[in-house]
Amino acid sequence: MMLADYLAAVTRLNQHASFNGAMQVVTPRQVLYAYAAGLANIEKNTPFTSRTVTGIGSLSKQFLAIAVGEVQVTAGRLHLTDRVAQFLPDYPQAAAVTIADLLTMASGIPDYPTLLQKQHPTGARSAASDPQSVRRLGADLSLADLLALLDDHSLAFTPGSQGAYSDTNYYLLGLILTKVLQKPLGQILTDTVWQPLGLTATQLGTQHAQAASYLPWDDELLFIGKGHHTAGDSGIVTSAADYARWLQTILQRSESLLPAAAWQTLFTIQHNFYGMGWFRHGPWFWHSGLILGYQADVFLSFKHQLAVFWFTNVRFLTASAQDWNRQQRIWLDQLT
Repeated sequence: MMLADYLAAVTRLNQHASFNGAMQVVTPRQVLYAYAAGLANIEKNTPFTSRTVTGIGSLSKQFLAIAVGEVQVTAGRLHLTDRVAQFLPDYPQAAAVTIADLLTMASGIPDYPTLLQKQHPTGARSAASDPQSVRRLGADLSLADLLALLDDHSLAFTPGSQGAYSDTNYYLLGLILTKVLQKPLGQILTDTVWQPLGLTATQLGTQHAQAASYLPWDDELLFIGKGHHTAGDSGIVTSAADYARWLQTILQRSESLLPAAAWQTLFTIQHNFYGMGWFRHGPWFWHSGLILGYQADVFLSFKHQLAVFWFTNVRFLTASAQDWNRQQRIWLDQLT
């Protein structure tokens, strides 16, 4: 599929599926396609635009990975081989895990959202569609509560030997940054990443979103809200306009942000599983994000010199929304 055919097909699909949110396609220097439709707040009849600040869930991890790389590793304040115990001595398993293990999902540390859901079973509905579970994961979790969750659980494997996805890795990375710099994580990200790039809409904390979030529920949309998640694993909010600029910086591999060797390390997939904030599928580096009712997906290809992303504040739980998501991925696989 040629790019022009893809863009024309996307417009037809968005209109047919009544897509609610924002989507853009960018090159290193240009926005090729921008689409926004639906409502950021149904109760207030507020439209969703390219400047609407919304939750992006685990897409937050790529910002955090670059902050670790730029601020600490290249500045010599933190090393990939450093042991987590140096910064978080209260976690019994920390001596076996390195900063690199956290960044590349190779620590073996259990996933804290999974542990929370096991503590509070959802009953008949899946965790992704149960409002109580979804709201719980959109709340703050203290370090003490996290350590209590992890207390009875050993590492799933020897750190550095394989990969397994765990939000806990990036939660801990955020804490380590605050320990090293003695500043709040949001301030660190602002000072080192967002402000230099002019990302004025991007913040840490889902409570700063402009868009409310919703879950499909018995043929209606149930208000879930904005929550109050401030951890580095999935707490960042941004706008499509800001995020497009962010992806253009990555496509350029701007050495004003990271040296060339650091960019190479960031996108090197470890254990055939994960880089530093990115998965890989064919020519595409990708990630998806879920927090509360917010959902986000990004695909970036240095080969195609192209990035595609979409944000929505209505979780993709209906058949039509899931078909929309599936079709996008099929087309991207076919792009030439």
